[in-house]
Amino acid sequence: MRVKPRVVTGYVRLESHPRPPAEYERLGQLLSHALGDAPLAVYYEHVRDLWLTQFLEKLPPMEPPLSWAKADNPAKNSLEWHCVQYQKFAWLARAATEDQESDTFIWLDYGVCSQPGVNAENIRSFIRKVKKNDFAMPGCWMSPVPDPMYEYPCWRFCGSLMVVPRADTHRMLSLVQAYVRTYVRAMHKVTFEINTLAAIEPMLKKVGLRWYLANHDATQFTHYDY
Repeated sequence: MRVKPRVVTGYVRLESHPRPPAEYERLGQLLSHALGDAPLAVYYEHVRDLWLTQFLEKLPPMEPPLSWAKADNPAKNSLEWHCVQYQKFAWLARAATEDQESDTFIWLDYGVCSQPGVNAENIRSFIRKVKKNDFAMPGCWMSPVPDPMYEYPCWRFCGSLMVVPRADTHRMLSLVQAYVRTYVRAMHKVTFEINTLAAIEPMLKKVGLRWYLANHDATQFTHYDY
């Protein structure tokens, strides 16, 4: 079946992020060029307008106070950065609402062209191979971990590429938001968005999620049809 894909990406400027805005601008241009004729939806927002930011701002004072996973890179893994990472699910759902013609929405990180081996050739080849009704995500770890909610990222999913059928964009957003809101209220902590994906994977599998082995490099594209 012929697929009608749309690539989705987005960028939120964070002044404190180690990678400067000028570098993100360059990477965004590389991605746009690499896509060729593939339809693209790109969103630019302010951190205050993101759904997780707005949820956190409305929370009552907590004891202990709200914290977030910093792992070994606190300069990068700020609370604002976490809010940006969770916005990808909302951007996918927004693209599906705004575009009533495409049947498959492909998330690609705005900076994905910084990853080893990622280039126009493997991105375009990947898009040509995307199958209709395929709900697929690459990941580094073969098996889920029992408790993905810790200080370090769970690399069950890479996070920078997702292939999502139209019907699953809003479903996935709802699951992510429900889980995050419950977890934050209970644990007073924000963790990595890929940890949340690992936690809700059993539910996503019930609607057809397919995992495939890859890493943060060109294998996310070249291993799609393995």
